Amino acid sequence: MQTGGDGTANIGAVSTAAALRRTPTWLFVVIVPAVAVIAVVVTNFVSDSPQGTTAGSATAPDTVVIKNFSFSPKPLTVTTGSTITVINDDSTAHTFTANNGAFNTGDVGGGQRGRVTVDRVGTFAYHCEIHPFMTGTARVSP
Repeated sequence: MQTGGDGTANIGAVSTAAALRRTPTWLFVVIVPAVAVIAVVVTNFVSDSPQGTTAGSATAPDTVVIKNFSFSPKPLTVTTGSTITVINDDSTAHTFTANNGAFNTGDVGGGQRGRVTVDRVGTFAYHCEIHPFMTGTARVSP
């Protein structure tokens, strides 16, 4: 209980300074969601990478991305003479190897890139030599 200077009780009284220090609840109800929305908008605006890809990933037509033990895109479509860039977004090594031996990146470490050039027209099944369950198809046109 607070007492005044004359010894009388001030029941339920709040000092002016305490009242000014107290922020109204409605202000938090308005400001917190507004700040959250601004943060989301700024984060999406600043981010260069499309949703679902890492910053190191590219989406060029002659690019294969390895992520979660899977090749993408399926199928890959390129023209003869193209250099295919293979981006390994996994943390373990993979290969990008044609079943008939037409191309092979060798081991591409996690977070690394490899390149192969395709010089023949055709449809090529490919796989990862380290993880044979990883497969895909490359269509090479003239």
